[in-house]
Amino acid sequence: MDTRKIIDDLLGVSLSFLTPYYKQGRGNATTARRIMTGLGQTEMNTNVVAYDEQSFSRDLVETIKKSDLLHVLHFRRFAEWLEKNDYQVEKPYVITSGGTDVNIDIFSSEYKEKIGQVLRNATAITVFSDDAKQKLAEVYPEVTEKVHIVKQSVWFPHDASSNSTVSFAEVGPNILLPAGLRPVKDVLFVLPALVKLKEQFPSLTFTILGAPLEKSVVKAVRQAQEKYPWIDYFEEVALEEMEGVYLQSDIIINTSLSEGQSSALLEAMFLGKPVVARNNGGNQSIVTHDKTGFLFENVNEFYEQIKLLLTKDEIKEGIALNGRKYVEEHHSLNEEIESYLNLYLQILK
Repeated sequence: MDTRKIIDDLLGVSLSFLTPYYKQGRGNATTARRIMTGLGQTEMNTNVVAYDEQSFSRDLVETIKKSDLLHVLHFRRFAEWLEKNDYQVEKPYVITSGGTDVNIDIFSSEYKEKIGQVLRNATAITVFSDDAKQKLAEVYPEVTEKVHIVKQSVWFPHDASSNSTVSFAEVGPNILLPAGLRPVKDVLFVLPALVKLKEQFPSLTFTILGAPLEKSVVKAVRQAQEKYPWIDYFEEVALEEMEGVYLQSDIIINTSLSEGQSSALLEAMFLGKPVVARNNGGNQSIVTHDKTGFLFENVNEFYEQIKLLLTKDEIKEGIALNGRKYVEEHHSLNEEIESYLNLYLQILK
């Protein structure tokens, strides 16, 4: 359907976007801000409810009640918010996976049923990849027909700067891992390989960048910093600064045990940076091994892949170019927003 026709048909429709985070420097906030930016190009009446950042109030409830349609982000957090506030949503809603919810939470006996209730009540469900859709079908076969795949896009704020408060060594190579500090991100998994690489590339640095979410992981990272002075850790950096962070880096990596669809990898690829990622379903959805990046199963494979990128410029340049082309062709903001608009229209009709 023609995008202009969809926008015209949705003229005046009131939509509330419910996200756990909007101000904090977390992946869900980035997703919410990106989608809201795209929806801002339409003539819908939109507003944001950051349900884990705002207090539950009469005004919040009124905002939801006045909406024609809701778009909700994150299965588990939304289910917990409803339960905590003893609230039931009476408006039709689309619910989008936050990543961890579909990779971990739906398999937990603690969350499985409460998430299932939220999914069964949803009018439509969206996930970022076929891998996520298959996982949902495995746990909740009854909702399969209303699950849609909508790929994430790449978006940097208009006031994004190539400068950053985070500065890396000018020599390098500088290896960057953007990830919140929690067990599923497994940020020190490749440390043995990096120690070995440091012996061959004396100027190598390793930087972890992300929110300090789990005390045990933060402690482990701090201990690694004390032992290896070439490791840096920075807490949350504003999205407006992330372009500058990527541009200072030589290789961006992902070590997660599981992923929804890494916005950090997509952003790095869009900016022409080579990526090396742990082999899981979410990373497979955006990285084609040996073409748009590298996927590793173990520490030894990671070591060999990084070494290859640091010693073979033609391979590094080819991977970076292919990655950028892939993101430009398959992860545009316009396509992502058009997919959501089409879904909204189907629901309201």
